[in-house]
Amino acid sequence: MKRHLFFTGEKGVGKSTLVELLLERARGGLGGFRTRRLYGVFPGQYSVHLLRADRREEPGEENLLFLCGGDRSGAAARFDLLGCAALAAEGEHSLLLMDELGPNEERALEFTLSVKSALDGPVSVLGVLQRAESAFLEGIAAREDVLVAAVTRENRDALARKLAALPPMDGGELVRSAAALLV
Repeated sequence: MKRHLFFTGEKGVGKSTLVELLLERARGGLGGFRTRRLYGVFPGQYSVHLLRADRREEPGEENLLFLCGGDRSGAAARFDLLGCAALAAEGEHSLLLMDELGPNEERALEFTLSVKSALDGPVSVLGVLQRAESAFLEGIAAREDVLVAAVTRENRDALARKLAALPPMDGGELVRSAAALLV
């Protein structure tokens, strides 16, 4: 049985939209994180932020991963700091969110270990995997307890209809049900 569900596909195809559709149906505590690429948090620049799922956070310097087009040498340390804290946050979580994981994280050794530990743990994971060559991402996709569902412009509406038909339920049960529906 698949305990974890990740969506993958081209940028802008609707992966995170499907995640949000499922989150609307999830009952119970939510842990984990969202990464967001935004323009204008820092004047005239795109920036990427890691926002914790268990609280409302506004993007800012305290959750900045890196500035796009700039030096990313500190990105691994920021993933280790912010990502590990988000995955280790205390509380009763029925679901962990990882939206999204990409190749930049591969150099964040503590963070990648935290992701693997979370996948080995008792709480189901819902997330997004970027399409990229990365041993880290390929290792997640190859796990027997992970379903990776490809989202395309051709299938995204049908996927949304299937997932929207699921009733509200515990987050872990929801992910397992969604994965069974998409196999």
